[in-house]
Amino acid sequence: MKQQYALIESLAAEPRKQESVTRRFLERMRDWISNADPGDDFRFRLQEAMAETFGPQGSYGVFVRSDTNVEDLAGFTGAGLNLTVVNVVGFENVLEAINRVWASPFSERAYRWRQAYMENPEHIYASVLLLKSIPADKSGVMVTADIDSGQTGWLTIAINEGVGGAVSGQTSEELRINMSDGKVRLMAQATEPYKRVILKKGGMTKMPASGSEAVLSQKNIQLLMKFAGTVADRFPMLKNIQGDPVPADIEFGFYQDKLVLFQIRPFLESARARQNLFLNGLDQRLKEKYAMVIDLDEIPN
Repeated sequence: MKQQYALIESLAAEPRKQESVTRRFLERMRDWISNADPGDDFRFRLQEAMAETFGPQGSYGVFVRSDTNVEDLAGFTGAGLNLTVVNVVGFENVLEAINRVWASPFSERAYRWRQAYMENPEHIYASVLLLKSIPADKSGVMVTADIDSGQTGWLTIAINEGVGGAVSGQTSEELRINMSDGKVRLMAQATEPYKRVILKKGGMTKMPASGSEAVLSQKNIQLLMKFAGTVADRFPMLKNIQGDPVPADIEFGFYQDKLVLFQIRPFLESARARQNLFLNGLDQRLKEKYAMVIDLDEIPN
């Protein structure tokens, strides 16, 4: 690894050659890991652990996800860089998914992020996590701050019906909730026509959403507020590079009105993006229109 990374770095003056060497190296790593045999002992121990934790084979599915030593650090969050295989059913299918997820840190996208942000990025060590599939009625993400202003004492929530809510490309219900008085500010309604549901045989499909006016009920909101109030004490490791506490970025769902937690990580904003003049210019044009009044009865030009 160190030799290959050193070779790639030495070719900086020859971008085409560097690109070709990098692509071959990543393909080699993905192919090697994807086809690695974990051995009979691993299979036996994994099968035993899954039966003890999840139950009889075929009675459940798992999301196969990853974590590495070069994400969720004090100054960098690697959310979404690596592969997640959803609702895998059957032991042999889980084994195959484990290899795919284990290899995914060597995708070109994940590699380039590490190269841009990590010191010694060749030292990457992946773990693979199995999370039992939950047929969530609704799911999404919550940040324990107002993500627009950075102000604490607020919750920022994006949610949809079904599993995997608020993912890229979905039109989600977006809320801001004031933790001091419980007042809810609706930023956007969920207009997604379909919801994702998991299948007993594995994988998931899309079904028509209910089209209800609100995704989160008042009971749901109260549960989220109650949990958010405990996050700082229960997860003191949520800190930035200076060691200061930061908001939590939480994946959650509701199943039969019971709150289910999938993942929690520090919410880290990009200081580099905040300093970008072009991005700030886009924000400024939006701020200039904050006070604009729109007559909804008027026919637009």
